[in-house]
Amino acid sequence: MQDYIEIIERMSAVQYRINYNDRKPKNFGTDQLLYHSEIHFIDAIGVGDINASTLSKKLDITNGAVTQVAEKLIKKGLILKYKRDSNKKEVLFKLTEKGKTAYKNHELFHKELNDKVIEYLKGLSKEQVEGILGLIGICEKHLPRIS
Repeated sequence: MQDYIEIIERMSAVQYRINYNDRKPKNFGTDQLLYHSEIHFIDAIGVGDINASTLSKKLDITNGAVTQVAEKLIKKGLILKYKRDSNKKEVLFKLTEKGKTAYKNHELFHKELNDKVIEYLKGLSKEQVEGILGLIGICEKHLPRIS
């Protein structure tokens, strides 16, 4: 029973650390600190061009929220907003060179963490992996969606 309580307490501690870290801006190799919503906006744009409505759907945020985050990132010099000559209604976004640097460093951050997790998981049996997936499934089922 004590092992079960320790698992729950440690999962709560990890969740708290993730939430705390998501509130603090971080440096992703540029002269600008970026908040969680900003770096994930940059990540959603990626290396191509993307329109505002696609970003809205991809990030599960309103068009108004897309506009707000985009304006902050434009001021920080990380993204550009433009319209094509062929379609003046559609608003598109793309990363600047500074935005591409942040994008690449964000990818590297996740790759390093993922590599460590994968290395650990490779050492587990199929049953152990299934147990972890079952635990994650319970958490997903019983935690409310925030949107």
